[in-house]
Amino acid sequence: MTISGNETYNAKGRIWIEINNKTFIGEGKALLLEKTAELGSLRKAAADLNISYRKAWYSLNQMNKTAETPLITLKHGGKQGGIAEISEFGEKVLKKFKRLKMEFSAFLDEQTKSLNR
Repeated sequence: MTISGNETYNAKGRIWIEINNKTFIGEGKALLLEKTAELGSLRKAAADLNISYRKAWYSLNQMNKTAETPLITLKHGGKQGGIAEISEFGEKVLKKFKRLKMEFSAFLDEQTKSLNR
């Protein structure tokens, strides 16, 4: 498809994965999962991403409940706080989502080129 004119066209889109018609993981949840694994703390990840702990906990809890296996386990702690550990399944989901996002981005880039030929 060729669009004429002087305008520049861009193909845009968002991607997420659903399980049984329920959102499982999208860009925001993937970033939360990655930050939680990196920092070892849901509270620190929430602060780093500038979201409330409650929203972060809810998002992670929804992913864990929707998945066949928990993506992250939270262990309650004392004065230093708890520990958050990503599971092998969580690492696999994150890796697959990143690959899917990269492929989707490449698709959108190709479509943008096509729009502007």
